[in-house]
Amino acid sequence: MQSKIYAVLTTLVGVLLFLPLLGIETFGNVTEGISAWIIAIAIVVIGIVGITKSFKQ
Repeated sequence: MQSKIYAVLTTLVGVLLFLPLLGIETFGNVTEGISAWIIAIAIVVIGIVGITKSFKQ
């Protein structure tokens, strides 16, 4: 149960990191350029992998 919550929260953090990169400046801006995209994509992938693993059990 706890791993499902962590996986969903990780995915939500990744989505929140994507928003400024897509032009939504309400949540501020973490960084600019390719490093911001790499960080956001990595966090979303970690969250999605965690979700799929936790729901397979």
